[in-house]
Amino acid sequence: MSTKQSSGPSKAERLTSLIYALATTSKKFTSSMIGEYLTPDGSDAAKEKSVERLREDIRNEFGLRLISDDVDGTIYYSIDTSDWFLPAIEFTAAETAIIALAASLWKDSKLQALGLKAAARITGGELDEATVAPIAGTLLPRLSLDEPNFRECALAVFNRKTVKFTYTTAQGVESEREVDVWGIGQRFGNWYFAGFDHTRNASRVFRLSRIKGNLKTTIRRQGPSSSGYQRRPADFNMTQVLLDFDSKNPGHLATIKILDDAGTPLIVRSISGDQGGKLFKVAYSDTESFASELAAYGPAVKVVEPQELASKVKDALSTARRAQDAFADPKVLDGVNFRAHRATGRGTTAAQVLRNIDMIQYVVSQGVVEIKELSRRYQMPVEKVREELAMIMMCGVPNGQHDELINVNDGDIDADTVTISNAELLASPQKLAPLEAVAVLGGLNALESIPEFEHRDILQSALSKINAAVARFEGWNGALGFALSQVQGNDIPSKLINAIRTRNVLSIDYFSARSNSHKIRDIEPLRLVEDGPVQYLRAWCRTREDILTFRVDRILDARFTDETFDLGQRHIDDQELDLQYRGSAEDLQATVFVDEEVLPAIEAFHPTQWSSAKVGSGYLAQIQLSYDLVPAPLVSRYAGKIAVVSPESTRSCVNDWLDQAIRMYEGL
Repeated sequence: MSTKQSSGPSKAERLTSLIYALATTSKKFTSSMIGEYLTPDGSDAAKEKSVERLREDIRNEFGLRLISDDVDGTIYYSIDTSDWFLPAIEFTAAETAIIALAASLWKDSKLQALGLKAAARITGGELDEATVAPIAGTLLPRLSLDEPNFRECALAVFNRKTVKFTYTTAQGVESEREVDVWGIGQRFGNWYFAGFDHTRNASRVFRLSRIKGNLKTTIRRQGPSSSGYQRRPADFNMTQVLLDFDSKNPGHLATIKILDDAGTPLIVRSISGDQGGKLFKVAYSDTESFASELAAYGPAVKVVEPQELASKVKDALSTARRAQDAFADPKVLDGVNFRAHRATGRGTTAAQVLRNIDMIQYVVSQGVVEIKELSRRYQMPVEKVREELAMIMMCGVPNGQHDELINVNDGDIDADTVTISNAELLASPQKLAPLEAVAVLGGLNALESIPEFEHRDILQSALSKINAAVARFEGWNGALGFALSQVQGNDIPSKLINAIRTRNVLSIDYFSARSNSHKIRDIEPLRLVEDGPVQYLRAWCRTREDILTFRVDRILDARFTDETFDLGQRHIDDQELDLQYRGSAEDLQATVFVDEEVLPAIEAFHPTQWSSAKVGSGYLAQIQLSYDLVPAPLVSRYAGKIAVVSPESTRSCVNDWLDQAIRMYEGL
């Protein structure tokens, strides 16, 4: 065997072995035995803590429960697997496709990969984005996940936990909160959670990005009903909470001055205008989100009133400018090595164990599997797959006999095919674990929130079956919510949806940010994609004779023609759901810094190179730009979390753009 083994079991091996033994054998394990196996060199306190951590890990990562049994005064532990294995569920081809579509909606690549693998396990088929093409509807959402506290918040919903945190209101007031979390959801690209706030003695809604620091979860050893825990109401529905948000928080009205044609998209959203068409009234519901959006227009747009909104726009621009200065020193690039793929770290032990169990299940279900197939399935080099198989081979009953170990190829790890035996029970397909359920059900709920979704019957059928495939949690449908921007209503999006469904040729007046002008184009609309607060139209452009992406907020007018079209070969849209920038040979090459929290914003540019290690709180990425000011809106919108490092000419252009915008707000 060519793969080297360490002198002792790794953490992943220990955890895999424990789950194998506690879930599949009749052997008894006490707390001290478990602690000794997990932390052989630790103190008694460390061993006790490792048992508690095991309890939390198997609950959060696998949806399992560690149960105790008193035998003559001695407590023994085992894993309750009564709700772990997948019941006999048959999915139709259409249901399988819509589940794959739901999982693929996530912009976060890790969550999307997790969802697609989980969907493949429960439906019994290999899934990728190609599976979704026949089932994609007129309007599709792209779900973002760039909040550092999302995982802990979602797990608090699943575990019915109380969380403590420092919260900053929209007015900048900080307070300490203690909340029983009921649900989590996305509204216009921003994440919110709802629950019972013990500090206010009432139910409240919180924006996840306004949490200062990290959520602290309260561990309740006696269950969720202890210490005054308020259970989620039976009729609670997070989507409805998000939809009711505007009615409880009436919309605001801003006076915006358009100083350059680059601000033209705001005219489409305006309620009224005056003074020669330069001053416009624009409605908004969330000050922070709208301020970030306006900051992205830079010197093309100025907030006249209210002053609170103008101050937040200035703050965003100023923060972005300071970030630019922080990366002004060319020495930032000294010693930085680049490679084609971003470093993702080693990953958690629990994630490796999840993969190991999935690998065992898949190999046993298939009988014999090519090792290259496992390499493709788990996106790992063949040698890495061999390492994990070697580890699996060493797993089994802790300190057990040789015949109590999992048998992989009878010990031949160098073979080109893989078989696994002696793990029959562990090999049964498992239900969706908590975060897998978030990935799959979250996407399905987002599709359900689309009015007149074309495949609603299939969606409802898939949802009912998926609920039976979620481990140890009821009510995810109510606890996961989505409110898409299209619910606000807008004449142009409704025209586009109607034209897509009737196959009507449209004549649009489209503003191009690159040429800073607008032109009339005849298009054959194919589908809408909603990415947070922004909608995009994919359509065949008769002028360019190609499928192009149009930002809906830059369509100044859309008129129906008397002509319809039939779908043909030219309408096949095989672009990924991600609306990624496609570079050309004439593009500029630039290096940018991107904070780990907002990676999807730069990943959309298809970076050609990434720094091989983190730089501060994020990474350096090398991207292609069609012209110097392309990154300027991103730099200002994300206020300090994205900055241009090189070349100096591009950095200087962005700085001048920011300075010009900041000067508009002097005196605030």
